[in-house]
Amino acid sequence: MASLESAITGAVASSLANVLVYPLDVVKTLIQTQNKSSGEATVDAEGAGKRETQETRYRNTLDAIIKIIKNRGIGGLYRGLPASIVAGFLQSFSYFFWYSVVRKSFFRLKLLKGKITKFSTPEELLLGIVAAAVSQVFTNPVGVISTRQQTLEGNNKAKFVDVVRQIYKEQQNISGFWRGLKVSLILTINPSITFASYERLKDIFISSSAQSQNDGKLMETSAQLSPAQNFALGFISKMISTLITQPLIISKAYLQRTGSQFQSFQQVLHYLYTQEGFLALWKGIAPQLCKGLLVQGLLFMFKGELTKLMRRLFRYIKANRRARLA
Repeated sequence: MASLESAITGAVASSLANVLVYPLDVVKTLIQTQNKSSGEATVDAEGAGKRETQETRYRNTLDAIIKIIKNRGIGGLYRGLPASIVAGFLQSFSYFFWYSVVRKSFFRLKLLKGKITKFSTPEELLLGIVAAAVSQVFTNPVGVISTRQQTLEGNNKAKFVDVVRQIYKEQQNISGFWRGLKVSLILTINPSITFASYERLKDIFISSSAQSQNDGKLMETSAQLSPAQNFALGFISKMISTLITQPLIISKAYLQRTGSQFQSFQQVLHYLYTQEGFLALWKGIAPQLCKGLLVQGLLFMFKGELTKLMRRLFRYIKANRRARLA
């Protein structure tokens, strides 16, 4: 039940956090996937730019918000929201479920071998990568659909069904729904760094006597912290992982955007470096950090409070059952 509890609270917390900052998600996707010139370059097999098509240019976050509202209306800031919520919920549910399962399995293995049960940083990173990789295989299609909806220009059709048909027609098979999967699997290092950092940083607030081990059990650490502590740790942890993996995040967005001619994340990185310079690998970092840090901070805060709420609810239900049997 604990793994399912972690999956449910994590998925609900993630959905709530993403809804609150969704306009920033749209903005950061558009800024990251625009090219330095006034249009979008298409590429040949070697990755060389060949021709350009006109697209709206965004100078910064505020400029993007103003132009999106002007061109698409207020609804443009929430384009792709349903698909994004579904993708976020499924990905978080899958990630937290498998993260809980693999951590507990490894924890029991260490107990049986009589080893120190507190996880090292490399162990935390490896467990996070395994959980995220399993999650990505199942949730990548919805992520592709959400990114396509966000990057459609003007008033082009952005309905879920229309985008699904468009993706399928491009490849004439379902492989298009797993576009960017390779870089997504590499990006599993992002949540693994986030959660490994969180587990290390929470030692600041939780004494060694109240660590996650308790009578041979692995406890949910977010439920042991206050909302402010969870928010602060989530904020700092996400900052570390985002700064490290930003070039891969941009590559994934480029691969999944509408009309992308890139075939691999290496091709995207090479194009950005040669055409726009080294710093282009971190373009859009401001809205990425703003969105990511808020989401992760809110996610850990909501998850901790939802976990406490669910546990109080379960205790209440058990107490009522005992009272009826008495």
